[in-house]
Amino acid sequence: MTHVAVLLLSQIGFAMLLLAMARHQQEWLCRKLSSSLSGMMRTGGMMMLVLGFLAAGIGLGWGYGTVAWCGSLSVAAMMTIIFNLHREKILARIRR
Repeated sequence: MTHVAVLLLSQIGFAMLLLAMARHQQEWLCRKLSSSLSGMMRTGGMMMLVLGFLAAGIGLGWGYGTVAWCGSLSVAAMMTIIFNLHREKILARIRR
């Protein structure tokens, strides 16, 4: 269960970091967010990654948890890239 929580926190963190960038805001939201909201998204994304690290360390032990967290970061980053590459298909299904 800890692995799922760490992966979910990592995925949310990378999604927030993606949406903190003006280019991706325009592509996903069809508008740009204010600079203060972008800053909050960036801070929130980093906080989600830190919470994932803490969850992995507390739940799995700091040695194994750190390794598991790095693996979760890799998977979440790849999932974020794949979602961004298939953005148009995803948005088309949502808008139906």
